[in-house]
Amino acid sequence: MTPRRGFVLAELLVALVIAAVIGMALTQLVISQSRFVALQGGIMQARGGARAALNVLSNDLRMVSDGGLVAATTESVTVRVPYAFGVVCGQSGGATIVSLLPADSAAYATASISGYAWRDTTTAYVFTEPATVANADVPLTNCTGATPPITTLTSTSWAARAVALAPNDIRTATGTVVYLYQLVRYAFAPSSQLPGRVGLWRTVLASGQRDELVAPFDSTAGFQFLVGTGLNYLTAPPSDLTTVRGLRLLLVASSEQPPEGRTRPTIFTITTNVLFQNHP
Repeated sequence: MTPRRGFVLAELLVALVIAAVIGMALTQLVISQSRFVALQGGIMQARGGARAALNVLSNDLRMVSDGGLVAATTESVTVRVPYAFGVVCGQSGGATIVSLLPADSAAYATASISGYAWRDTTTAYVFTEPATVANADVPLTNCTGATPPITTLTSTSWAARAVALAPNDIRTATGTVVYLYQLVRYAFAPSSQLPGRVGLWRTVLASGQRDELVAPFDSTAGFQFLVGTGLNYLTAPPSDLTTVRGLRLLLVASSEQPPEGRTRPTIFTITTNVLFQNHP
């Protein structure tokens, strides 16, 4: 019976080398796939932050009316944001009685009034600021008894409502268009959620409520300014804010941590223009 021949040392070494090469290739493949997944996760995280900021900013900024841009820098803007509209029923007890149109009930309930604006005979808005809601629910007879009588509307989730605004402005005749607004500041400032990073903050000036909406952002995030009828953009605010017709939002969001294999967080940028009416 012939004895079976085993492996010689050379064959064993060749087999070990081949196994090592295959193992290294598989290891590199796993590492590459892991880093790819981490990179995609970072991109998705940054993209989600940028889109969330865009949704919040555009909702408020698109409502800015005449004289609505109050203050601006490259890192922050302060605007008058309308939250309810109506018409004047008259004056009573040192207050202006306003019949309100149906509004978003949630937005109305959470708003803090900074002032009200009324439209004069030249169609320009006049601001009464600061102002308060002296009585949040006055009898509707204040409006039905006006001359001419005013019917206060109701809708789903909104009961017919008239309010008394102080201080009174005797120039507001019956039927004058009015809107209530709050002063809101949006700012890219140091984050409290992620120390050392930048967050987008929203501050309601009348109440002082300050909320960090989205984080983190890159330090290059900020605002630019669309000026004049040609909508030419400036990197710094003009001296006359009434020439601004919109904002260019530079939403440079980033991931919270650098993806595996990288030293810096992933960046995702959305640049978009938001136009509004901001005439003198």
